[in-house]
Amino acid sequence: MKGIKLEKPDTYTLKRCQLFADFSVESSLDEYARRNQNNIEKIKLDIYRGKIAEFMVYNYLVSRGKDVTKPDLDVYDKYHKSFDSDLVSEGFNLHVKSHFVNPRFPVSWVFQKKDKITTEKSGNDYLCLVVMNENWDNWFYIKEAKLLDFKEPKKESLKASKVCIYESDLVR
Repeated sequence: MKGIKLEKPDTYTLKRCQLFADFSVESSLDEYARRNQNNIEKIKLDIYRGKIAEFMVYNYLVSRGKDVTKPDLDVYDKYHKSFDSDLVSEGFNLHVKSHFVNPRFPVSWVFQKKDKITTEKSGNDYLCLVVMNENWDNWFYIKEAKLLDFKEPKKESLKASKVCIYESDLVR
C-alpha cells in the first residue's frame, strides 16, 4: 500500500498549531510523565506535530470534497482529554496519529493499550497514520482500525503499556 501525499499547511495554520502546543502543554504534562517523557520542549514539539498532522489530513479530505469536522484547537484541562477521534467525516471517526521520521527508529505509531481503538473493533473507526519529515514530504495511510494488527513495541520500555503499528506492515 502506497501512502497518500499530504501538503504542507499554510503559515497561518502552522502558527495556530504552535500556539495550541504552547497553551496545551501544561495540561498534558501528567500524561506524558506517565509515558516517561518529561522534556517540555519535546512534548510541545510532539503536540505541535500532531496538530499539524490533523490539519494536513483535514485539508486533504476537504480538497477531495469530503464533509469533515475541523481540527479542535480548544485547550482542555487534564480531566477532559479523551481518546475520541480527531476528525469525523461522513459518519466515520478518524483518529490521526503522526510519526516524525528519525533514522534511528522505524516508522511506527504508538498507542496506549487502554485506548479503545486498540481494544474495541468498531467499523466506524479509521486510523490516519501520518509520516512527517523536515522536508515537508509528508504522506499518510488511511486504514480501518479493526483490520490493523497492533504489535508489541520493539522498544523494551514501551512494552508494558503500549502497542504499535509499523509502516513496514502497511506497505507489504
